[in-house]
Amino acid sequence: MKRKGFTLIELLAVIIILAIIALIATPIILNVIEDARKSAGKSEASMILSGINNYCATSEMKNQLDGSIDICNDTDGVTIADVSQMVSLGNAEILEVEYSNGKVTKLKVKSNNYEIELQPDGSFSVNGETTTPEDPVDPTPEGKSLISTLLEQVGTKGLVQDETNSNIYYYEGGNDVVTNNHLWYGGHHWRVMEIDTSANTMLLISQQPLTSIQPSLNVWQTQEEYEASYINNWLNKYFYNSLADNVKNNIISNTFNVGIWNNVDEITTIQKVGLLDYDQYKRAGKTDSYLDIKDSFWLGNRDDEIFIEFVMDNGGYGSNYYPSFAFGVRAVIKIPDMIIAGGTGTLESNYEIGDKATNISESQIGEYVNVPYSGSDNACGTDNKCTFRIIGKDNDSVKIVLNGTLPDGSQFGPNNEITTTHPIYTKVNSFATGISNNYRYIGNKNFYVGGYSFSPSQGQNYETVKNATFSSNIGLITVGEMFSGNDIDLSTSNVKTFVDINTIENASSSNSCWTIAKDGDVGIRFIKESGELNFDAPPYVNGVRPVIFLKNNLTFTGGKGTAQSPYELS
Repeated sequence: MKRKGFTLIELLAVIIILAIIALIATPIILNVIEDARKSAGKSEASMILSGINNYCATSEMKNQLDGSIDICNDTDGVTIADVSQMVSLGNAEILEVEYSNGKVTKLKVKSNNYEIELQPDGSFSVNGETTTPEDPVDPTPEGKSLISTLLEQVGTKGLVQDETNSNIYYYEGGNDVVTNNHLWYGGHHWRVMEIDTSANTMLLISQQPLTSIQPSLNVWQTQEEYEASYINNWLNKYFYNSLADNVKNNIISNTFNVGIWNNVDEITTIQKVGLLDYDQYKRAGKTDSYLDIKDSFWLGNRDDEIFIEFVMDNGGYGSNYYPSFAFGVRAVIKIPDMIIAGGTGTLESNYEIGDKATNISESQIGEYVNVPYSGSDNACGTDNKCTFRIIGKDNDSVKIVLNGTLPDGSQFGPNNEITTTHPIYTKVNSFATGISNNYRYIGNKNFYVGGYSFSPSQGQNYETVKNATFSSNIGLITVGEMFSGNDIDLSTSNVKTFVDINTIENASSSNSCWTIAKDGDVGIRFIKESGELNFDAPPYVNGVRPVIFLKNNLTFTGGKGTAQSPYELS
């Protein structure tokens, strides 16, 4: 059979078509490549800018604390040679740099054969050409400095300049106004409260109550008494030490006002982590502010020799509670400016900072993880995944708590002795069987089940729960543990005040949940919708938040570890 091939005319036609496609596509491809190189250069310059500002903020703080040399503010100022000590330059070259009044005022960087120069509005020009409407700035803030992004909102979104200090900017107003100061950092959801442009730092407060404890034995009336309090120890030992090393090292020591409510700086203390003071709460708008989450939490101030101040759950301001009562604890920290890795700053899309983990051993306490679920009780909705939050890690397992409650509540038991035959353990065990042994760590772990007694005349240290242990591979949270407070907003309303309802398992199933800590001879501690830690007799019914352990060698297939994008397991 004679084979039929292409004719010369057909081959020429194909060649001509390919040539035309090449002529059309080549400029487009080259433009895409050039735009990508410009964008990469701008991102590199932005990271260098933030790195210098972060370094100088820390250097200035150390100078104030211990007299260390502050190279950023010496007679030479910041030089080109100094920059290589402050930040990794990669392939970039510094052409010009100036630093004054607490921030970089001039920066020219050579990157990818482009000259990238800082403009007065905080943007970057490329080879002397500023951004034009035909070449718009990416509306997302990814790769930009967080402080510069927030300062673009001055006069809007509730961000105002302090009348007595032009370097200070703070947020004022309710959540209908203050919408863009949500930050995901170090495994926790924060709100930016204040910006100090002279030091290039931000003051943050945790959006959620992290635990619920009694703050002290007696009302503190001196710096030493506050520093010895249970709540200060929880913040600067338990909470601070739960953070990843890179996060801990980034927190700047700060002066906290812990004096009487109408003279808050009567007593001050320098700590890594502290509490909101009354003046900060008042400045933001008190009951009409974004700081009022309609949940009870402690302030750092006393009312008199008997009572400690706190914010009431009904949106009021209370002053008549003994330190023996247990309300929510919200952490306050100061950090330097950082580069935004994603998000838009809203409740549903926090600004994000930091790298995501690829496996569970790299994850941070506080991050979220989705675990496949095969139970038939619809405990975790129709997606067959349960969202958990990481509350602890050891050498062979990761401790997690359900980010919500089970669909139905349960009695704790016939008495407050902790046994696996109690109704509460039957409930938790039934749930745990829906999680494959491919994920669960099966060996037993110790749960702290010691007493945490209520007494109107004295407070009790949260560490007393360690006086007794119970061995099991399932259980409940205990007093003083991370998220042993109203962090999921236990309100049965479909409107949550400080969390995204779409991230909570069974968000409206219960307005309370059991802990595993006893109260006296007959009671068990439970967490109320109001944020208060109270006690009930075991026959009463409260919500159930299971705690289990995962193997520490699991790999993530996706997700960012945030509430809206939990890590996904393979």
